Amino acid sequence: MTIDLDSLRESWDCEAKTAGGRDGRGQVPASLWATYSAMANTEGGIILLGVRENREGHFHAVGISDIDRVERDFWNQINDTDKLNRNLLRRQDVERITLEGHTILLIRVPQAERRQRPIFLNGNPLKGTYVRHHDGDHRASEEEVRRFLAEAEESPRDGELLDNFGLDDLEPDSLAAFRNLFRTQSPGHPFLAGDDREMLRQLGGWTRDRASTREGPTLAGILMFGKQRSILDRHPAFHLDYQHLPELSDPAGIRWLDRITPDGTWPGNLFEFYRKVLPKLRDGVRIPFQLGQNLLRRDDTPQHEALREALVNALIHADHASRGGIRIRRAPNRFEFINPGTLRIPREQVRVGGRSDCRNPAIQRMFQMIGAGEKAGSGFPRIVQAWREQHWRTPLLEENHTLYETHLTLTTLSLFPVEVGEELERRFPERLTTLDQEGRLALATALLEERVSNNRLQELTDTHPSDLTEMLRRLVREGFLESHGKQRWTWYTVHAGSTLSAVVHEGSEGLVGGSEGLVGGSEGLPQGSEGLPQELLDWTARIRERGKVGKREVHAVILALCLGRYLSLRTLSGLLGRSPDYVRPNFLRELVKSGQLESLHPDRPNHPDQAYRTRHDALEVETCHNEDWPVIHCQIS
Repeated sequence: MTIDLDSLRESWDCEAKTAGGRDGRGQVPASLWATYSAMANTEGGIILLGVRENREGHFHAVGISDIDRVERDFWNQINDTDKLNRNLLRRQDVERITLEGHTILLIRVPQAERRQRPIFLNGNPLKGTYVRHHDGDHRASEEEVRRFLAEAEESPRDGELLDNFGLDDLEPDSLAAFRNLFRTQSPGHPFLAGDDREMLRQLGGWTRDRASTREGPTLAGILMFGKQRSILDRHPAFHLDYQHLPELSDPAGIRWLDRITPDGTWPGNLFEFYRKVLPKLRDGVRIPFQLGQNLLRRDDTPQHEALREALVNALIHADHASRGGIRIRRAPNRFEFINPGTLRIPREQVRVGGRSDCRNPAIQRMFQMIGAGEKAGSGFPRIVQAWREQHWRTPLLEENHTLYETHLTLTTLSLFPVEVGEELERRFPERLTTLDQEGRLALATALLEERVSNNRLQELTDTHPSDLTEMLRRLVREGFLESHGKQRWTWYTVHAGSTLSAVVHEGSEGLVGGSEGLVGGSEGLPQGSEGLPQELLDWTARIRERGKVGKREVHAVILALCLGRYLSLRTLSGLLGRSPDYVRPNFLRELVKSGQLESLHPDRPNHPDQAYRTRHDALEVETCHNEDWPVIHCQIS
């Protein structure tokens, strides 16, 4: 078998260990088992024995002299239940490979099923469980271990009988509205024959313990139809939030155009949140009506169905006991669905479909009864297909194991928007013709989504991962992209140098309005700029008034503005009088990369609440001066 180590490291989570041993002939390293546990508990990966990683992160084969002994010891140890609680590997998962004249051992570690987790060492799950954060092994916290153990339970948590809760904890209007939708979807359904308690019992929202004869609402019943106070009594961290965000370039600095969150004016349960949010999501997709098979107008297009599926998925797959809550964002050209809880099956399986493992099956059943939600594991493939029909960018599904969240982003932009092509041509004049389709797609994605990676391109094209790796390296060598991160988490941004010509010849480009109401006071300033010193406001007024300002001056003002405080892109753009799409690539990105600014959400550059602060250890004094520009001292201690 022939492999490219550098290509492998961008396609998989890889860990290299020399495994030389004291005598230099080879030994199973003790650190291997923490890596095995961490990979199995996260997303799987590959362990390479007989390989060294240098400071730049590149792998080099050094080989194992006595590989027979090492492989035999490996199997003996992995099957020792005193060392490991579970062996996930088959014989074909461990392979000898000759590379650069050396024999190495390649071990493929699969992602453990949720019922198999946690994988732990030395018989102690609380102290012997590890998780993988980027390319490092970390001992799992007690909270993470207990979460693994809870997820492994066969009995779904939303079926739990809640003691000391009753019908008076449920919202009658929610039950009545649900019954009406259920009747419309399935007239004459037998579940509708009884009273509310009987309907709930059939749906899984009410239960009776046969041993003790106790009965009452289940967790699913309370979450779906409960009153806000009753839900919080059971799950204090429960939260729902919908925001309709404005254009980034909105000079008024409005944080949202519309918001739905439990505020005491509505029950605050899942069903009412679904009823309130779904129409607002549907309004965000402007697609002409279609004719159905009966030649009648069909307003529920596949794209509207996809939004409904995405909303329901966030509600039924969420770990409602976890912090963070469900957040739905509608913004120009995109929808974001964020729910607490990572995926319960591998992400690749979610994309393929055909398999489902719902965290809240009773809640899922309730939504199915009103015609919302799929059960056969076809939900995400249907969303992808609906987006492809409109030639929109493939939906982006991400897990954040650190925050224990799942993110789904649906962008209503084409793979190659005209304006993106024009911007790339401006940045790389007469150079785009040297790139093939995949190269232009990588650049467009890096510009639109603020980053691109091998994994993201695999979702957008059918090109082999190793070919994508080589293509991305070539774009870096040729100055189109910049590389960040290591191994599987390597990501790329459009080369910062490509914006220099635009800055030098700025003129009035990027201006978003005049300075009326901004000079000499804080009236009319964007939200988030309250409390800034008047001297800083005067500096920003000068920038807004002038068409051409040197990059050094703008950098100094940004650093002064962000000293001791986090400011959002929208706030900074309003203060500087430039559009966010101009400020981010031309100023903020360079300051973050140089280490002078730090971002509030470094792992998610396009986070809706992203903000920036000057690093206190970045520099001591930043001074800017020319003939008609005041001296600016940005003292950072």
